[in-house]
Amino acid sequence: YTGSVETFKEVVAGCSIPVVIAGGPKMDSDREILEMVRGAIDAGGAGASIGRNVFQHKNPTKMVQAISAIVHDGAGVEDALKLPE
Repeated sequence: YTGSVETFKEVVAGCSIPVVIAGGPKMDSDREILEMVRGAIDAGGAGASIGRNVFQHKNPTKMVQAISAIVHDGAGVEDALKLPE
């Protein structure tokens, strides 16, 4: 992910196959992770492949559910953050 919806739209538009973002560096907050995923989806990305930000999370199941809600259900960051544990 480029960090910008506008520039990532250009990347997605230039690809003839679905674009899935990689997890990137270890992030400091759940919000930061989910904003990255939401931005990628808003730009036309097809999904996310997140590693350390899930595996090293204090509650990996909740993080996977939050990411899934954004990617598959169109949830916003605020709604994804409110998912029950």
